[in-house]
Amino acid sequence: MRWRMLLIGMLSMHSHGCSHGDGRTNPDAVYEDGIRTKGGSASVRIWVLIGKGQFAEAQVLIAESTAGGLIGRETAQKMLERISVLSTKLGEVHAKLQRVRDFPSQLKDFTCFESRKMLEAGDYSLATEAQLRRAVKIIEQQDRLMDKL
Repeated sequence: MRWRMLLIGMLSMHSHGCSHGDGRTNPDAVYEDGIRTKGGSASVRIWVLIGKGQFAEAQVLIAESTAGGLIGRETAQKMLERISVLSTKLGEVHAKLQRVRDFPSQLKDFTCFESRKMLEAGDYSLATEAQLRRAVKIIEQQDRLMDKL
C-alpha cells in the first residue's frame, strides 16, 4: 500500500515538472511511514529503493546524498533506521520476545520486509494473517514490547 502512495507521489512530481526547478513542490506528498520529503528527488528515489527492499542501493544513495548535501542528516538517519527495522529477521529480536505466547516461530528466518510483502500479497502459505501481523509488530515495536515485559 505504501509503495503505491510513493509511486503516485513520484508520478505527480514528474507530471508537474522538476521539483527543484521553480521551487514548487507538493506539500501534501507523504511517503514512507508518514515522513514528508521536501521535494528532493534524491529523497524520493531513496524511499522507492527502501519500498522495493533494495536496502544496499538505498544505503549507498543515502551516504552519497548526505555527503552531497541533497538530504539532511536527520532524514538520512530516519531512512537508515527504517532500513534497519525492515531488514531485521524475527529470529533476531530479543530472546524474551521470542518466548511470548503465540510467537510465530515459523517466521524466524524472515525479515520484517518479507513478512510485510506476504501480508500485502495475501500469501498465507507459511503463516496466518494474524501471525504475519504479529511478526511485523514484534519487529517494529520490539523496544516498546520489551518495556511491557
